[in-house]
Amino acid sequence: MNYWSNIEILPQDSEIIEINEFEETLGELSENVQKIRELIRRFEICHFKYKNHLEYIKNSIQNLSPNIEPTKIGVNHISKGVKSIKSDKTGRCIPGQQYLYSLMNWLGDYLQENSEYFNNKLNQQITNWLGDKNPDKERIVRLLIARLMWDWKSYEKFQHGGEYKDLEFQASRMDICHYAFPKHLDSLLQSIGKMESIDNFKGCGSFNPEIEYYIEEQFSILCDYLEINTNKNDSEQDNQIKIWLTASLAKTLKEQAELKKALPQLNKC
Repeated sequence: MNYWSNIEILPQDSEIIEINEFEETLGELSENVQKIRELIRRFEICHFKYKNHLEYIKNSIQNLSPNIEPTKIGVNHISKGVKSIKSDKTGRCIPGQQYLYSLMNWLGDYLQENSEYFNNKLNQQITNWLGDKNPDKERIVRLLIARLMWDWKSYEKFQHGGEYKDLEFQASRMDICHYAFPKHLDSLLQSIGKMESIDNFKGCGSFNPEIEYYIEEQFSILCDYLEINTNKNDSEQDNQIKIWLTASLAKTLKEQAELKKALPQLNKC
């Protein structure tokens, strides 16, 4: 499994190499530990529940037991269909579904205006923003729908690059779980209507000063833990696993928030 797929790293990243080498000293990992590492791999600072998710992961590391099953992450996303609305507790699925229906309606793919979740006011607003159709505009709207629906086959199909590559990139960085939804999506739809990319774009993977401050504070706490515990010369297996998981989380936060401070070196017992 690629444990680092949620961050961008260079092959020669010394901190990644050290963490991976540390993992190799741990031997076979239990299913619970693997699940905790999977939770770290799925963490995103741009998610509107990033604070909750970070606390879940920290508690999971402390107890060496995952607070949530990784397979349950995203079960209430709009990609799962209208049924997700009934079990969603975040309040994001209904507006997400409403945006989706309006985009499909603009394309002519969805004409059931009397649907329980069809918002006529939002539909009119989106219709006004998008304006007249043309082949490139329709393709980018379909790319946006594919991204919102986690339809990765269509997502690849509708990316062409060329003149509108910047607008395509922005459409490919949209999701209802972003902290700035729906504001950032509204801005994108207006830009698609004009066929011009957004200045100072904020999409998936982005963060604001509040998020950066919180993540930097949490990163420092994790680094303090590593400084203290890697110098204890403690070979107890559970403690070594906690060091590895903590280092993995710290590195994830560092790269996602573009922090400069180096991780403490890991002493292998």
